[in-house]
Amino acid sequence: MSKYGPVSAFLLVGGKNLSTDTFVLTESLEHRTEEVHGLGESWERTVPIGLSNITLEASGGLYDDRTAGIVEAFQSMGTTKQIVSFGFSGSTTIGKEAVLIDGTYATTWKRIYDRSALTKAHAEHRISGYYYRGQIAHALTAETADPGTGTSADYADMGWNAQDVTSSSVASPTVITTPTAHGLTTGDVVLFTGHSGATPALNGGDGYPVTVVSTTTFTVVENVSVGGTGGTVQTVSRRDAACDLHVTAITLGGFTDVVVLLEHSTDDSSFATYATFTGATVVGAERQTGSGILNRYTRITWDWTGSGSANTFIPYVIAGS
Repeated sequence: MSKYGPVSAFLLVGGKNLSTDTFVLTESLEHRTEEVHGLGESWERTVPIGLSNITLEASGGLYDDRTAGIVEAFQSMGTTKQIVSFGFSGSTTIGKEAVLIDGTYATTWKRIYDRSALTKAHAEHRISGYYYRGQIAHALTAETADPGTGTSADYADMGWNAQDVTSSSVASPTVITTPTAHGLTTGDVVLFTGHSGATPALNGGDGYPVTVVSTTTFTVVENVSVGGTGGTVQTVSRRDAACDLHVTAITLGGFTDVVVLLEHSTDDSSFATYATFTGATVVGAERQTGSGILNRYTRITWDWTGSGSANTFIPYVIAGS
């Protein structure tokens, strides 16, 4: 299990990097549910509705009124829509975990005065909106190339949604059985680990698209002549993913703008566009929501519009669902 220290945490709000302005970051999440009570049922049930109540508390930071500082980011926020990204595993490494939030904010803003210390800033944000767990597709590092291509991230590295496998059948396609409901949808891509005895082996590779048969069975296109048992299966694709771009600094150097694309791939070789962001000219943030499967490998590309020199920008991109 990884352990993270204070230098691992980061906070971005609307393209503003507030990591060094925040001394304590506290996250509280409650998934909203709705009570349902069917005719003839003698019990009450609640079901998730896809929205979350999030409380994000940034405390102890210095009251800093510089451009793109904590005052500008939070004091004038009021009740607005904002794109926020934060995490506790570092913002400068591709593939690390991060959280994406896009919702309506009700902010409590406090200035804390102390006669013997610098003025501090405390902000508490209650957010009603969408909460996604995501992966960093481009770290918080500067880029100047024209055009440019980033290093790819592998969703399998996250280790999310792994569950046990009971068996693989002798069949083509082989039938995979799980001891509990797998929660998959036809078209999802899965990766096997530690599954023993199967010929050919199902472990590793770029993964298999699945066809759902029942809540505890699905097929993958492989001609298995000897069945296997055990191990785990993990989802390595995402569906209808949210993709957030924060531009925390930009120097156009004569160019008109810079257009960022999130690309995806099944094999880390052939990439296609999943989301295209509006050409960036200033510090800010934007969300794009893709449609359909976001494949296992992701990267960004960018292209400067027009001509110029001495161009640079700092894009931060995460994708999640």
